[in-house]
Amino acid sequence: MRVEHAAKYLLLAAPVGLAMCAGSQARPGGDSGAAGSPGIDASVTMGTGGGDAAATVTGDSAPSDAGVGNNGEAGDGQDAASVPAACPASDVGNTALGTDTPDPTGTAVTAITYTNVGATGSYDRVVTSTVAPTCVANVCDKAATPVSGPLAPFTEEMTLVFSGPMELYQIAVYSPDAGDYTRVAYWDRCTTDGLAFVGNKAWYQCNGYVQSYVTDNGGASSPTPVQFAGSLEAGVGVNVMSSTLCTGTTDGTDCGFSRGLALHGFAGDSSGSKIFAAKFRMPIADVTPAYWLLPAQVVRSAQYGCNCRGEGADGGCGEIDIAEVLGGATATPAHPEQATTTVYSFQGVTGGGVDYFQRPVYETATFVVIFDAPSSSIAIRRLGATDFDFSSILPSSVVAQWLADAGAAKPMP
Repeated sequence: MRVEHAAKYLLLAAPVGLAMCAGSQARPGGDSGAAGSPGIDASVTMGTGGGDAAATVTGDSAPSDAGVGNNGEAGDGQDAASVPAACPASDVGNTALGTDTPDPTGTAVTAITYTNVGATGSYDRVVTSTVAPTCVANVCDKAATPVSGPLAPFTEEMTLVFSGPMELYQIAVYSPDAGDYTRVAYWDRCTTDGLAFVGNKAWYQCNGYVQSYVTDNGGASSPTPVQFAGSLEAGVGVNVMSSTLCTGTTDGTDCGFSRGLALHGFAGDSSGSKIFAAKFRMPIADVTPAYWLLPAQVVRSAQYGCNCRGEGADGGCGEIDIAEVLGGATATPAHPEQATTTVYSFQGVTGGGVDYFQRPVYETATFVVIFDAPSSSIAIRRLGATDFDFSSILPSSVVAQWLADAGAAKPMP
């Protein structure tokens, strides 16, 4: 049976007493409701919300030739013009604050690959949710949704989710394009390009929250997008979506049923192949941090209140924990240096077992997640602070090198 850890779900937690989706597992969750916010302009310069120098926010990436890696990881076609401009606020993460020591229990690894991903199955898609105006118990109307393919159900749009304490320095999303991978979204502490930081921060009349843009520290709702500053306090969470607004909020529209701010996630190509890269540290605090990926429809339909999540025979639209420190709101978790990984879907549940990623407490790490349809696999690679340069083009030869070294292989059921 799945065990949730408290800190992770503080991201979009609703006030105590919020009614849960009928038939769903009891998880802290957001409510559903109607709200809206303006979208991101194609190119906007705005303040960080904290009185700092202006930062640039744009809607689209500008691809150019590129290479990946500063330590020989991948130098194919390196073109300095394609690497993001220096950002001192983010570059500070390149300097270690100390030395991270592996936990003596289990095995610290730098590569874990989930194999045998994708099957024929189904999950219960949320088609509507009724709460207002009477604020009765949340009623979820769902429809069985068949899916199949080499990455199913991870072929659909996804969102990156972060829960503090965390210091974020860079994020990029890549999609296959003409044989290589093109960066379709990018963020550092100076620039936002093609994505938006959001969260369930907008108050709804039935005692809950729905998606909205967030302030520069992620702690509150913002009516417009602002430059995210990169620091998440313990228990504060955000999720990252595309900057593109959905064209509808009902079942059957391009994003399906949505409550609050409805933004697209990141789908990759038609087979679901895509790559996420995130560079961060996870400082020690009384709440443990996490980084995971969810189907975008989960956050659009009220996150943990009424959603398509599940596992095994109960069905599920998918979730993958990339680096989760178990313990929640405990001052002394059993293994504070271990960042675990787990995949959940209608196929079942598969985790890292005794293999774990070293938690980047003092030494910044970049986690690269590759959804690869040709091999029906999800590969996670933990790189050093300067081993990935976030260039606008990620050569397929580099990706092939990573995939060839599976590391600790974990087959899905």
